[in-house]
Amino acid sequence: MIDRTEMVVDLLKKLVSIDSVNPCLSPRHRGEGEIADFVAERLRSIGADVRKQKVVDDRNNVIGVIRGNERGRKLLIVAHLDTVGVDSMIIPPFQPVIAGNRLYGRGSADNKGGMAAAIEALRSLSLDCNFRGDVIFAGTVDEEYEAKGVEKLVQEIEADAAIVIEPVGLNVMVAHKGFAWQEFRVMGRAAHGSDFVNGIDAIFETQKLLAELIKMNDKLMKHLHPLLGPASLHASQIHGGEGWSTYPAECVLTVERRTLPGETKLKVEKEFLDITDRLLEEGIHVETKMHFFRIATEISPNEMIVQSLLKAASEAGINCSVSGMSAWPEAGVLNLSGIPSVVFGPSGCKGHESDEYVELDSITKCSEVLEKAIRIFLS
Repeated sequence: MIDRTEMVVDLLKKLVSIDSVNPCLSPRHRGEGEIADFVAERLRSIGADVRKQKVVDDRNNVIGVIRGNERGRKLLIVAHLDTVGVDSMIIPPFQPVIAGNRLYGRGSADNKGGMAAAIEALRSLSLDCNFRGDVIFAGTVDEEYEAKGVEKLVQEIEADAAIVIEPVGLNVMVAHKGFAWQEFRVMGRAAHGSDFVNGIDAIFETQKLLAELIKMNDKLMKHLHPLLGPASLHASQIHGGEGWSTYPAECVLTVERRTLPGETKLKVEKEFLDITDRLLEEGIHVETKMHFFRIATEISPNEMIVQSLLKAASEAGINCSVSGMSAWPEAGVLNLSGIPSVVFGPSGCKGHESDEYVELDSITKCSEVLEKAIRIFLS
């Protein structure tokens, strides 16, 4: 018998050694092309029907299907191919190193550890195909930027449920937050630094905007979702001014607002517009616009895919809890498309860290649970 741990760790090493930094985050990197080719070939080697799905430019999703011995449901497994950048890393990003129970390298946790676990689960399933229906693996591009890969995926793929792979500590995530990126442009009046009569300091005026945003955050923190906790916001960036002796004509502040299920884009936009309206009454002119929005979603813990994962974890001797995640995963797009989706994956760091790592025993357990859950769901 081939040792599952040996197989999945060997695959993970190969995945981490491939530079798949999202080119939208760091244009000097090659993007997902090489890893897409590698994953496609690995899926073919285990008997999957494989194709690539063009997303944008030369960036392609990889889709592999393994069919059971009878007709039945369709289960989608999604793992993103891209990683964030490497400029902040304090370890070699593409030279996987094992120390104790950890494997270090960019993407080891987010998302190649779980991807390796999923592919190994599919390899084991393919040995007998003793299930009914289809299991569809999708390696998606651009998750770390605008998630164009999963948006393209749902235009062509239908499934009864989905498991989205992320490093969530072998827990079952049925809910997740969304987010909004909002820009504020506070207007002042340029003047010589000595001309306090005519100069209006846009940076000074911005403190009043910040005070309103702090009040908003305090209010948000009082309302808790049972799995996700409160919504929140934070100031992300601020810049303005031209020089020491000039009153700044404008100051730009960017804010991220984390949302809960049920909060819509229109609701969040209105909250920010209410603030700018109040400031205008005080004579402070602020222009604002929303740059990007992702809605929060959740599914019932009673969904069959959730119960399949919980049963599989129990059979594997793993104490697995139902929870929610504060980050936005690709499950958001899948849920909106009508595919009930849950997030599951190995333990380690959350991803994006300067010394990113995944726990090796957890990817073996993750692979075992995924295989069992697939068999249960497709029984």
